[in-house]
Amino acid sequence: MIIDKEQVARHFSKAVDTYNDFAGLQRDIGHRLLQEVPNNHYPLAMDLGCGTGFFAKALQSSSSQVIGIDLSHAMASQAKRANTGIAAVVADAEQLSLANDSVDLVFSNLALQWCNDLSTALSEIKRVLKPGGVAVFSTLLDGTLYELKQSWSELNQYRHVNHFISADDVAACIQLSGFKNSRLIFETETLWYQQALSLLAELKGIGANYVIDGKPNASNATQLKKMVSSYKQQFANPAKGNRVSATYKVCYGVLIND
Repeated sequence: MIIDKEQVARHFSKAVDTYNDFAGLQRDIGHRLLQEVPNNHYPLAMDLGCGTGFFAKALQSSSSQVIGIDLSHAMASQAKRANTGIAAVVADAEQLSLANDSVDLVFSNLALQWCNDLSTALSEIKRVLKPGGVAVFSTLLDGTLYELKQSWSELNQYRHVNHFISADDVAACIQLSGFKNSRLIFETETLWYQQALSLLAELKGIGANYVIDGKPNASNATQLKKMVSSYKQQFANPAKGNRVSATYKVCYGVLIND
């Protein structure tokens, strides 16, 4: 199962004008991730997977210089326009275009799940970090959007929801990358929607609707309607006004380049 990075970039680029309207979860998780950044001054901070640059501005308060990196040219350009004084570069987390031992802080919010090999991305982060440098990241784990996956699975055999790795996989990738000093935190976020179509609209609005190994036109209008009905039947909660749940399993990581 290979992630097509050009497809990922294309989907996020299409969402550049709608991303901020739909990215409430991304902001909530990013703010939680900021709490894990040690209270130091960082000469150079990197926002890896910067999107529209929301957190680049926050990083400027503790950094002399911030560089935003994103797969999407449109996102990187938007991040630069939105934040005076930051640099923005189009690059892949698995092949960073920065020098060895050049970065003091790496901040990566909900970007590393788009890597083919997390250990490669973490090795690249370790390579560019100065000795004593800090990396903090958030990513999604197995069990994310299980409601959507289950509702689709009753209708056809095609993949409609991306695969996410396990907590053990994350720990193994950290070990493979060479980080010796690490800490992982696991939390669950549950969002509530009037119906599954609202969730699908949000995923499209942030550009996260590329399904790895997904089949184009994998469903028709009739199947979509049945999926929405099944989702409602299984996951509506009367205590939440019969809204349906969408679960996100979140992993936060703190890595020190000792």
